[in-house]
Amino acid sequence: MPEYEGFVASLKEDGKAEVLIQPETPGIIGAPGASAKVCHCASNSSQVTLEALNPVQAAVGDRVAVEVKASVLLRNAGSLIGMPVLALALGWVVSLFLKDSYLFGMPITFFCIFSSLPLGVSGGVVLYKHWSRGNPPTITRVTQTRQEMAFTNIAFDPRP
Repeated sequence: MPEYEGFVASLKEDGKAEVLIQPETPGIIGAPGASAKVCHCASNSSQVTLEALNPVQAAVGDRVAVEVKASVLLRNAGSLIGMPVLALALGWVVSLFLKDSYLFGMPITFFCIFSSLPLGVSGGVVLYKHWSRGNPPTITRVTQTRQEMAFTNIAFDPRP
């Protein structure tokens, strides 16, 4: 399961927390120096904020691990990629059965293929919204509290 590390930026009243995820090092996955934890950030100034369930009761400023279930990612990809492809294929198949027909002065084959893609994209978005609603990202553990981070920064201060 994909796991990201970030800081709790704020707490919500419904048992959720807003988590700020920043890369440890700049780069892109697969390239030298790429971040091991955040694959979608390419520079030190990049950051992603997400809303996650907070069952471990992490406090503001804590460094936390956020987990996203892999099955959710696969379903989301299936709905956002699979539905448009399926609709496009269905439009093409329907157009094969309706040869030499015209609708509003256009060949029906063009109309079927042309209109099937927007319908597939719309259907994919509706499925994505429905499926992603019940499985938000979850904070699985607190890797470092804000007090621990403050103590380690003071204890190992290189200044004289």
